[in-house]
Amino acid sequence: MFAFEREDSRRNYFERAEIILKAAEGWKGRKPIFKPSRASVIYCHNACSSRAQAAETKPNLFSNIAYNEHPPCIAPFDTLEKKYLEDLRLELAHRGSYVILRAVVNPNRYVSISTIAEDENGEVELVEIYNQDDRRLPVSIVPEGQVFIVKEPFFKTTSGGGTAIRVDHVSDIIFLDGEDERIPEKWRPRLRLLARRPLDWKEDGNRFYGEKQYFEAAQCYTKGLELAEPYSEIERILLLNRAQAYLELGYTEKALVDADKVLGQDPLNIKALYRSAVSCYEDGDYESAKARLVKLLKEFPENKDAKDRLLRTFRRLQEQRSGEYEFAKMRNEVKEWGNKKGKLDCAEYVGPVRVGHAGSKGRGLFTTRDVKFGELLLCSKAFKVCHKEAKGARFTILFNFKTRNGQSGTHPQLVQELIQILYHNPKKAKRFYELTSGDYERVKGEMVDGLPIVDSHLVMRIMLKNCFGCARLSALDDPLENLFKDPTEEDKIIAEASPTGRAEGSGIWILPSYMNHSCWPNSVRSFLGDLLIVRAARDIPEGEEITTDYLQSESRVEKRQKLFRSQWAFECQCALCEIETAESDEVKDKREELVEKALKFKVYLKQSLTKVGEGIEPMIKLVKAIEATYSTPEFLYPRVPLISPTHILHTFLVRKERPPDVLALAKGALNGLGFKIQLKGGKLVIERYGYLQFPIISLFLHVITAAAMCDQPLTATLWRDLMIKVYEVVAGERESFFDVYGRSLLEAGVPVD
Repeated sequence: MFAFEREDSRRNYFERAEIILKAAEGWKGRKPIFKPSRASVIYCHNACSSRAQAAETKPNLFSNIAYNEHPPCIAPFDTLEKKYLEDLRLELAHRGSYVILRAVVNPNRYVSISTIAEDENGEVELVEIYNQDDRRLPVSIVPEGQVFIVKEPFFKTTSGGGTAIRVDHVSDIIFLDGEDERIPEKWRPRLRLLARRPLDWKEDGNRFYGEKQYFEAAQCYTKGLELAEPYSEIERILLLNRAQAYLELGYTEKALVDADKVLGQDPLNIKALYRSAVSCYEDGDYESAKARLVKLLKEFPENKDAKDRLLRTFRRLQEQRSGEYEFAKMRNEVKEWGNKKGKLDCAEYVGPVRVGHAGSKGRGLFTTRDVKFGELLLCSKAFKVCHKEAKGARFTILFNFKTRNGQSGTHPQLVQELIQILYHNPKKAKRFYELTSGDYERVKGEMVDGLPIVDSHLVMRIMLKNCFGCARLSALDDPLENLFKDPTEEDKIIAEASPTGRAEGSGIWILPSYMNHSCWPNSVRSFLGDLLIVRAARDIPEGEEITTDYLQSESRVEKRQKLFRSQWAFECQCALCEIETAESDEVKDKREELVEKALKFKVYLKQSLTKVGEGIEPMIKLVKAIEATYSTPEFLYPRVPLISPTHILHTFLVRKERPPDVLALAKGALNGLGFKIQLKGGKLVIERYGYLQFPIISLFLHVITAAAMCDQPLTATLWRDLMIKVYEVVAGERESFFDVYGRSLLEAGVPVD
């Protein structure tokens, strides 16, 4: 782990780290040559702590460098042999062993939680604890004096040249409370605390709950339950309180277990019925939630919370059946989130789709009947999604030198939060573990010592193969402004490290993850908060595989294929790739050079109209030159590299009030993107829909504006109606169309009703 403020220091650090970690392979199985003194280790930790506190006031980049993937411990604790720090050897996970340690300092947090811990012999070592819940303060997890066990400890060389015990798997560390018999006698408190009652733990838990420290509250209720008499009133109170704390933490399965245990003793307990219903509701089991709420209201018909929740449940069931959503309301809610985390209150909809075998591609998603252009195929709620925080917030690069995979932006945070979900909701975890992990060898067994086994490396592999880069809103408020926004330094770092580019966020959506890739897909995905929407990009016959694009197709085919191989271990064989692969390098080099020249003209969009006018003729020549690099007839496949140059040119022409030129160029531009549109009998006839992505909408807007400027209101209205249809597909919903484009249409003199 290391914090960076400058690009050169970042690059030098990674180069130095790789040299050290490669050298470390030769030290495997050996004891460290040099061990610093206890005092110097603690001094270095405290110095880092001071730097970390100073870094809180400014943005920083933090790294998490992995070199060796090692599976989690699957052996019961009773079968493990106790070891000491002097027994540990470098670059090994010590199978069949454990160490028991005590923190001698308060921890720091970078990517991991870092502390210095001692064994019973007084030797100390740096311990890096990864993937803990970042809602908790590090000092609440491993404070000074905390005793803990690390199962099958992995002892490693750090990227800075030191040594550390690295704990990647949350199931490999056990934090012991003061009464645990496994704590060595010398570390046990000399003065025993006065005996505590369950009521005392309840009051402590309530205090933590009031301070929104839900994990600590749940711990107190658990300690109270260990002392409570079975079937007693205090046991029921503690179970109900813990269920509520679990709901706040998102541990819905644990909350349901506690609530149901109370119902086993008191079947009409109002709090237990309600909290069990909320648990089911939050897990998307709306039928069970309804049954529990109906039972509650039968006994307590005036309960307002239950009435309100039941009404919401009926709405969710309707959404689940019909795919009809209040998109406008949902969009406004997402906008209100700003940079904060949020979760839409809506159900999933699964339309005419099914998971099936897709030959060499493994599993895929297929239609169950004929589907029309624009039809809603599914609305999927995120298993977990993370969005980028406010500008200037610190961010992390996670790099594995062994696999050469780098992840940044929200990816490291996503992995950490996925691990917490899987550890605390093991039933829900099964859907996640059914997703592909490539050739990663999975451990046998799901539980050990009554707790879930969570392999953080497996979670990472599944995330890499299945996650989607996403925005909070696919329908941007000002798409023309955002289309050519220059990347920030943060964006560049993310683009270097992550093949999914500079998306605002990333997440896992289970059912959409089964869609395989095509560079010219037959569906379009869009995002609304934590909801992923998929619509048909053309008419799709029954039984055809539904495809999506993992990467946009503007880049050269060789670059795309390289990323497909490195990230997803396949080579795309879609028609677009076959045609582009058949082209000569000379043609592709020429096209790439011309596109690069054309994109440089985007700076004119921020300058005077005179400058815009100066760019028109050069842009016309460049666009025509790019078109000339294609030998296959237009509209047979999309010429995706033309999207941005065409947009620049059309914007120039509209701003310089040359609408006839826009109309003259529009047909060729849309044909070049795979569309086949005819004006017949006063109607637009769509013979074929082309490549659909958000930038295409701007081309339609240019045509509408130009038609209005040429006093062709009917043509403008026809194109507006087509634009709305296409917008619904690429944005996922049409309700926001006039919010986004209404002003532009009114300025062009086109009616918006």
